[in-house]
Amino acid sequence: MIVLHHAWDSLQSFKVRMCLAEIGVPWEGRALSLTDFDHLDPAYLALNPDGLVPALETVEGVLTESSTINAYLDEAFNSSRLQPDDAFARARMRWWCQHEDTVVHPAIRPPTFNLYIKPLLAGLSPEALENLISRHPQPERAATYRAAASAPLDRAAVVLAVRSLDRTMSRIGRTVREGGWLAADAFSLADIAMAAMVERLEMLALGSLWERHSSARAWAERVARRPSFMRAREAGSAGKLSPVDRELVRTLVTEAFE
Repeated sequence: MIVLHHAWDSLQSFKVRMCLAEIGVPWEGRALSLTDFDHLDPAYLALNPDGLVPALETVEGVLTESSTINAYLDEAFNSSRLQPDDAFARARMRWWCQHEDTVVHPAIRPPTFNLYIKPLLAGLSPEALENLISRHPQPERAATYRAAASAPLDRAAVVLAVRSLDRTMSRIGRTVREGGWLAADAFSLADIAMAAMVERLEMLALGSLWERHSSARAWAERVARRPSFMRAREAGSAGKLSPVDRELVRTLVTEAFE
């Protein structure tokens, strides 16, 4: 059985869990805690020297990078049914997968850290926070993390990220204006890649951004209704108390479009 090393709160791990659910491949999960720096443990670095999640163990070896993993899963276990037959549509699929990796994922990081992780860290006592950071296996990066954890909210970074995500929504809207999917008429790896954005914006209370783009919002709603989307989430996550300050989020979104 394949083994997925992942984190429940990792954007890129969500993509792979959704792909596994969509295809129906049996898998064993090894969940890592990013806030406890499990991904930098020597045992995991031996598996993936980049210290990133997810990583997929197969009988042939280890695969990293979520888009590569999803393409492998579709080709190895699904006869490539999540990839269009038409060459142009297949190229569009790859474009969207790359767009998530190179544009969406970097844009998601500032809101995730400032709106979600920083409030969690703020809830710790100084002793508990220092104990957590002291477990970081790389002292130079631990110092950077300590400074970021105690720094004020980076409003400018969040505002710029919101504008970037809004531009992506505009692209989605133009692509699916007729009610289709991102790469072709059929659901594909492109939609799975971008579904991670749908899930994360909901977690960060930024789902209102979809209201500016009706066609993109309809696409996001179709994605979220797929059973694989729900199975990719951590069981019981819907009932978790969110640390996100929704009033602050509304203020930042307003600033982004003033």
